[in-house]
Amino acid sequence: MCLTTSEPPFPDTDTPTMRSASYHIKHKSKTQTHLRILNLTRRRRLLKEQKEMEMRNLKLFVENQSIIRENEALKKKALLLHHENNALFALLHPKYSPVSTSLLQ
Repeated sequence: MCLTTSEPPFPDTDTPTMRSASYHIKHKSKTQTHLRILNLTRRRRLLKEQKEMEMRNLKLFVENQSIIRENEALKKKALLLHHENNALFALLHPKYSPVSTSLLQ
């Protein structure tokens, strides 16, 4: 075996099939890297959307609580007005008024 020959030390590495396999591995690596970047971008976008949705949900929750408190206050006010209305109605139309008893006879 002679060391000064012009032949490559490993003749199989220069064959077209080995080059295409090497190219395929590099291309696959680029594709995998690209897919990782796309997946990372997608995950970041989804996390951002999730945070935005949580903030919207929190704002709506706070708004709902405010509406519920306002509704309860209005119910109390309506109940007081109803009682006041009944009291005023009773003053205007007493059960045993002279006019109503004279009409019944």
